[in-house]
Amino acid sequence: MRLKAFKLVNFRGYQKASMQIQDFTTLVGINDSGKSTIFEALDIFFGNSKIDSFDRNINHQGEDVQLIGVFDQLPKTLTIEDIPTSLQEEYLLNTEGDLEIRQVFSGATMKMSEYIVANFPSSPGVQGIHTLKIKDLRKNFKDSLADIDSRVSSQIRKAVLTQATSTSELKLIDIALNGTGEMKDISKKIHEELPVFQLFKADRDNSDSDSEVQDPIKAIVKSTIADSADIRQELSDVVEKVQAAVQKTTGRTLAMLREMNQGLASELQADFASPKWESLFKFSLETDSGIPLAKRGSGVRRLILLNFFRAEARKRIEEAQDVGGHTMDVIYAFEEPETSQHPSYQQMLIESFLDMTNSPHVQVLITTHSPAIAEIVPIDGLHLVEKVGSREPQLLDGNEALDGVVSELGLIADVKLYDDQIWCAVMVEGPDDVLFFENIYNQLSSASDKRKVIFISGGGTAVVDSLNARFLNQLKLKKRIMIVDGDKEGSNYVKKLDRASADTGVIPIQLKKATIEFYIPFLTVQNTLQQSRQLSFTTSASDWNSGEETFKLSSKQKACLKRENVYGSVKAGELKPELRNELQTIIDTIDSCDA
Repeated sequence: MRLKAFKLVNFRGYQKASMQIQDFTTLVGINDSGKSTIFEALDIFFGNSKIDSFDRNINHQGEDVQLIGVFDQLPKTLTIEDIPTSLQEEYLLNTEGDLEIRQVFSGATMKMSEYIVANFPSSPGVQGIHTLKIKDLRKNFKDSLADIDSRVSSQIRKAVLTQATSTSELKLIDIALNGTGEMKDISKKIHEELPVFQLFKADRDNSDSDSEVQDPIKAIVKSTIADSADIRQELSDVVEKVQAAVQKTTGRTLAMLREMNQGLASELQADFASPKWESLFKFSLETDSGIPLAKRGSGVRRLILLNFFRAEARKRIEEAQDVGGHTMDVIYAFEEPETSQHPSYQQMLIESFLDMTNSPHVQVLITTHSPAIAEIVPIDGLHLVEKVGSREPQLLDGNEALDGVVSELGLIADVKLYDDQIWCAVMVEGPDDVLFFENIYNQLSSASDKRKVIFISGGGTAVVDSLNARFLNQLKLKKRIMIVDGDKEGSNYVKKLDRASADTGVIPIQLKKATIEFYIPFLTVQNTLQQSRQLSFTTSASDWNSGEETFKLSSKQKACLKRENVYGSVKAGELKPELRNELQTIIDTIDSCDA
């Protein structure tokens, strides 16, 4: 499952707020604006920490707190009593076909009730159908059992709900997840499929159990358990054995109690909660010099987190290639990754995050105050937490968020202008593309004055690319060109430009290869990456020359090419004829603006 959206009602400073969650989501805002509040609310929602009465909004003390998670990319089947069914067949999805889980915390003790917000048949006869056991289903719906296997409860519900849909409209209702009957098993299966959530806080304890030492260990244990079906089964067996033994003992105890007080004994039952295994493992780490890691500087300790993420990135990419295995979804939330880190390490951390989100099973959420980080994060996941005075914080996204982040962090466009008048601006997808095309243009262009053309990073997904494109709109140019990759995302961008061409005046050009790296000779890429002992490159020459999206380089591999100035030193004469001809056509199109 993938977290699609998150909503808060009456939680701390937020009376009501919602935000869309992307594969890479960034929250920007001043101190005490409410960024950490959202992360901590998510931590409560996923069961990692507890809520208390002080978490209720101070201006709405009499109201319940609500935390709502919306999920897409749902499992195709849920197996209940060894029989496959689905959330769709059980009518447990909202109007958009997503799984929406609403947690309500009430009263002084903040007792939690959990519901599915479902688009469900409004017929009174089917309300509460998931709470019925199979004998009750047969009894209540005996007229609907023809032509179905009445031994399977999910088949009975499917037939009954399908019939109810034909005679009544669908309406959004709350279905209790912590209910009885089949709902208890469905609830268990849903919670097993929810993403693993791991929060890394910015504050430090400065003790032997420093969270910056223990949190990576907890995350490693947690994700390892989530990813290993064998380990999960073994731990589940342990839980079941302990539970059975406890229930046997409590049964004897209740029997003895019943002899003394029948009424009191009937009110008692054993409520068994599964342990949080990651909390059972404690490690004391020492460096080579024998100094405990907790006594080292904060920057060194946070480097543990950095390299944990780098290790996770590599593991997730390898797992993504194993299509036969089942991988649990993981959400990593990291407060202020720039804290105590050199700018180069900040860059490496973001690159690791981006590598991790290349896996369909990983989402990353961060908060930041760093302009350098804010410039390079994906713009579609950018949010601004805006708080003015004592007013409730506002969650902004889209252009509102971009404008606010630009103002708050002082971001500026990364466009280098020349002295002479610019006639043509060519937007490409990133800084590496700028280096490549500036180099190739200088080799293949026959223009009398090449200074009249500039190449800028304005077509990518990072914040700075959007700033560059905005800045470019203010220039009086004869022609604006956008060169996009030959992948699916590039095709979607071309369609978008075609629809808006009358307003934007931008000429789209799509490469035939998935990314610009495929225009670099195979041997050049292979030799460069092999010289770096920490980077592997297993792609064959034929696969590389195909230029297909499957064989894209990782951000770490691309960083190596950039570091060795490969993008800016490719020789046009060394390119395959078909690639050189394609690039020559692009250059001729650019130069035609001088006509």
